Amino acid sequence: MLSRFAITPGALAEGHCSSVAALELGIGCLNDLCRAEGLFTDLRDGDWSRTIDSIGPLAKRFLTFAQKERRLVRAPRQLPAGPDSDVEWLWEAQALHGTSPCRALITHQGLAAEYAEDPVVTSIERLNLADWWAARSPAKSVARTAAAYRDALDLVLRHANSLMFIDPYIDPLDENYREFPQILMAAGNHGRRPLIEIHRKSSRTVQGRTEGVSPSQWMADFKPWSERLTHAGIKATVFLWETFHDRYLISDLVGILVPYGFAIGNRPAETTWSRLGTVERDKQQKEFYPDPRRVVNYFDIGAQS
Repeated sequence: MLSRFAITPGALAEGHCSSVAALELGIGCLNDLCRAEGLFTDLRDGDWSRTIDSIGPLAKRFLTFAQKERRLVRAPRQLPAGPDSDVEWLWEAQALHGTSPCRALITHQGLAAEYAEDPVVTSIERLNLADWWAARSPAKSVARTAAAYRDALDLVLRHANSLMFIDPYIDPLDENYREFPQILMAAGNHGRRPLIEIHRKSSRTVQGRTEGVSPSQWMADFKPWSERLTHAGIKATVFLWETFHDRYLISDLVGILVPYGFAIGNRPAETTWSRLGTVERDKQQKEFYPDPRRVVNYFDIGAQS
């Protein structure tokens, strides 16, 4: 649901473009990616952003925007020596792409022409003409397996600071959710500890009938998951609501509508996830703010703070 991009510093330099207007149009495309699905790689542990800061006013403006939108993600150094030219920055990006695939490696038109045989290298002046640009979509078909869920959410789980799993049927006693902890474990598998919330309804549906469940019983039912998270050093908070229907993953990076929630199963074999716009994402985040007038109860599972 998110895509990684890498940019050479020269791509944002006025001296490499055919015109300032063309560069501004290209940066406008980058801003569109920032607002939706793009994560931009801060190559060599932040050396890239320090270089961009001195390229020029347009480059600095993009850097400021990407930082404000939290769209910069650091990547470790790939090559032994630091880049001294734009082509060396491209080599660094290509090395990263070999281990952590990028949707595109974006550079200036001259360097893009030299590396035209590399399908991921794209000129900043031709972003909206690239095949991958035309193929962009806010929707994604996902097989209903935990492995497919983790794959589709890989960049979200790696880089989000907050994760709200909103699904009224998340249940440790339900076989269709037996693999859900794998998704939670993936969120804490990269040396990071995001704020994790699980939102479900306070009642349980058994054979088509709604049964009331006390908060203490829910705590007991979640205990096996809590023990797994504690062992991994991960903490989550479970919120119990009277009722709700739609299912989402809401994070600080992206909001996703997940029609069948996070259950696994064969009917249907696939489901279609849809990326929300910023306004709708923020609306859903506010909807599930723990208002004491609406939330029935909440409790922590996993590692103690």
